[in-house]
Amino acid sequence: MGYNLKTTNGYDLFEMSSMIQKAIRRCDIPHAAYAANELSGKYRKYLWKRLLTVSAEDCYGIMTKEIVALQQADECVNKKAKVGETNDLFIAKAVILLCMARKNRDADYVACNFMWGDRNLTEEEFDEFVDYQQVENLRMKDASDIPGYVYDVHTWKGKRAGKTELDMFHDEQEALQPRQMNLFDYGDWGGYFDHMKSEGNLDPKTKRDLPEFQRGKETDPTHNGYTWTPETYASIRMK
Repeated sequence: MGYNLKTTNGYDLFEMSSMIQKAIRRCDIPHAAYAANELSGKYRKYLWKRLLTVSAEDCYGIMTKEIVALQQADECVNKKAKVGETNDLFIAKAVILLCMARKNRDADYVACNFMWGDRNLTEEEFDEFVDYQQVENLRMKDASDIPGYVYDVHTWKGKRAGKTELDMFHDEQEALQPRQMNLFDYGDWGGYFDHMKSEGNLDPKTKRDLPEFQRGKETDPTHNGYTWTPETYASIRMK
């Protein structure tokens, strides 16, 4: 996919993709709906992939099955519709449900910190967990109407402004609305950043800011599942 893809009103595809996810995290329905409308014409399949990702990455509970059902309904109703003549009711419903859903980013945290595959189990972990017998149609006036939060490290403007993944982890965690307190809200992202460091991919700003970000936190605040109540996080609120 190229980097000069434009939406209905001439916006950058990836900026609108960023907008819809960031707006959903903040329960910002108007901006989420605008971005959905921008993507629903030429990039409808991409839009649904983005909504499915948001349902797993940012939402608490079993929201994904609702988005799958709405996608199926959208495909059924618009099977013969041309671009510009589609019924966008199911996209609107998906946007509302995702915006109003309780938010947490545990799935993203677990994927980034515990699923790299470059760490071997200790003998103690292996003996404890492995059973040897069983192993197998809105419009903005101009780009100034785009909220600043859209431009994170995943957009060209954000990168040019010096935004980092560390900034994104902090800012997007704190922006979740309505927020569901959960397991890894205040983890230190150690698994992810250790991997990035081993690959030589830590930028200077992240190297500088990471120690303060991780101060007083740990990669697994659940202590292998033994500690996970909200009180765990009372003393380490993000600054």
